Amino acid sequence: MSAPNLALEPLVFRFGPEGLMSMRCFLTSPRRYETLMLLSPNLGKPDLEVFKTKIDGILTQGQGQLVRFEDWGRRRLAYPVKREIYGIFLLYDFQGSPALCAELERNLKIDEQVFKFLSLVLEKDFTDQRLEETRAQLTKDAQKRDGEKVPVEATTDVLQEYMEDVAEDNPDFVEEQPNSETSGY
Repeated sequence: MSAPNLALEPLVFRFGPEGLMSMRCFLTSPRRYETLMLLSPNLGKPDLEVFKTKIDGILTQGQGQLVRFEDWGRRRLAYPVKREIYGIFLLYDFQGSPALCAELERNLKIDEQVFKFLSLVLEKDFTDQRLEETRAQLTKDAQKRDGEKVPVEATTDVLQEYMEDVAEDNPDFVEEQPNSETSGY
């Protein structure tokens, strides 16, 4: 008589009739994904809008919801990709099933305008309540960033005060004024 294989017992228990149901629910629960795409720099604005519409359609068709979208624009690459030194970057942060992410990646592999892409799972169990909390936090962070920006008028006032202080401390300081007669332009 052989000894029972104890290594298999936890797996049988884990994937028994009760465990199988919970694993299915876990695998189909919505997740939060982040996908960064590097596109050809030769895309014009109309073509880029068509591409964005295509991605939005894939997300809508797969019952995904967009958490945030960032268009990073055209940037210089660290090294050439497909003989290009520039690329257009798009960042999609969305909620969806693993099947939706697989479908999105399948479409990105087919599209010739996509040089590279990377998809990450940010959260495995991303419920609708968590989606609303995340959107609220992102909105709050954006408002905070906008509030921290210094207006141009404040910057010029500080510069003017600095110039006055320098002129008071150094009597030989002469502020150059632009002269239209001496300008070579």
